[in-house]
Amino acid sequence: MPMIVLSTNESTGQQQSGGGVSGMVTPLILRFISVLDDYGASTWNLRAVAFISAICLYGTYKVGRTGPGGAKLGNVCWEGLLHAIISGVGAAICVYLNEFAAEEISGVSEPLRSIRCDGEAGAGGGGPLTSLHRILPAITLGYGMCDILEGLDLGRDFLLHATALVLVMGTVCELGVSHTVTPMLIMELSSIWLNLVSASFISEAASVSFQALFALTFFVVRILIVPYIWLEWVITLLNEDRDGNDLCFPRYFIYLVLVFGVIFNGLNFYWMYKIIRKVRRKITGVEKMAEAELKDR
Repeated sequence: MPMIVLSTNESTGQQQSGGGVSGMVTPLILRFISVLDDYGASTWNLRAVAFISAICLYGTYKVGRTGPGGAKLGNVCWEGLLHAIISGVGAAICVYLNEFAAEEISGVSEPLRSIRCDGEAGAGGGGPLTSLHRILPAITLGYGMCDILEGLDLGRDFLLHATALVLVMGTVCELGVSHTVTPMLIMELSSIWLNLVSASFISEAASVSFQALFALTFFVVRILIVPYIWLEWVITLLNEDRDGNDLCFPRYFIYLVLVFGVIFNGLNFYWMYKIIRKVRRKITGVEKMAEAELKDR
């Protein structure tokens, strides 16, 4: 992957990164990604990234279960919180770059640039826009592997969820198209608050605030942003295929995108329904405001 640079004005040599907040944020983000590239992130073996992530997250899981009787320290799922912060914030950065900086970086907008194979990876087309786009799904694959190990202790439902996560992330990583699913990982932003709502070291007011933030970010990210990203991706992919343009994926990948998208978006709408029911129970006094567990009643 070539070094990431913003396009420049030929007459002045100044960076054209737009004005306002975007003009300040984009260079800072690209500086951070350049640090990753200095350590070889653009060529890291994704299997190794997943394996190392699984070891780190499983170690966090073990340390986080050293309370009385193996209870969670502070009643927080620390490995889940760590993964949610890394993947959620990282994916938000990638979504920002896709929407506001892709043309400056490569000359082609997203998702069109990722779908086409008419240029070099990281340049005019094909491959991940940045190394961060590339490695985040491998980190989530490692989280899924960690979850499988946890599932051996926590039960069949947990194990099935972890297996599904490994299958999805493992598929895109092995096909060399991990960056295609990276924007969807922005869903993890809502999990940050979910992992904190039951913490024993926060006040009841803080717990209620975190529940509100969870419901808000769940709705904005999983119900509004993620379906939009998925539909934009699917429509662009189908249009490119219809026009006979070269694609960076096996033809069956189109159907994987459709199936996985319908399943995950469907699950998000189902959980949004349960969240709405829970909010209603709190407002009507059926549940205490600080009670965080989702229930069906």
